Amino acid sequence: MIISRQAWIVVADGGRANVYKNVGEIGEVKLALVRSTNQHTEHTHELGRDQPGRLSGNSGHAKSSLESTDLHQVAEDKFLKAVVEHLAHDVQSGQCKELVLIAPPHALGELRKHLPASVSKVVVSEISKDYTHMAINELQKTLMSIH
Repeated sequence: MIISRQAWIVVADGGRANVYKNVGEIGEVKLALVRSTNQHTEHTHELGRDQPGRLSGNSGHAKSSLESTDLHQVAEDKFLKAVVEHLAHDVQSGQCKELVLIAPPHALGELRKHLPASVSKVVVSEISKDYTHMAINELQKTLMSIH
C-alpha cells in the first residue's frame, strides 16, 4: 500500500483513536503522532441498567419485550462520532488532505456513518483491521507490507 507523504492515518476502535501523519519519503511509511485519544468505557453492567421496553399486542393481554440497549456499544459509538468531528475540523482547516481509516469492522462502519461529505472526499483507503494495540514501529512495518 502506498501512503502519500503528509497523508493522515487514523487507527481507531471504540475506545482509542490514534491519528498519525506520514512524514516518510515517497514509498516509505514513517509515522508521527498527531493526536491520541482514549476513552475508558465501562462494561454495560457498570453503566447502568436499561430495561428492555415492552410492546402491547393488538389483541389480548400479551406483551412482547423489545431488545435491550447495549450501553457499552452506545458509549463506543459516541466516541467514534467525536473522532469524526475532530477529523472534520482538521479537514476543514486544511491540515488534512488525504486520510486512511483503519478500524475493526463495526468501528469502521460507525466512522463511515458519521463522515460528512467533506471528509469522505479525502479518504483514500480503508483497512478493516484492529491495529490499535500495535506499537508505532510495528504499524509502520505492517502498512509498508500491505499491497
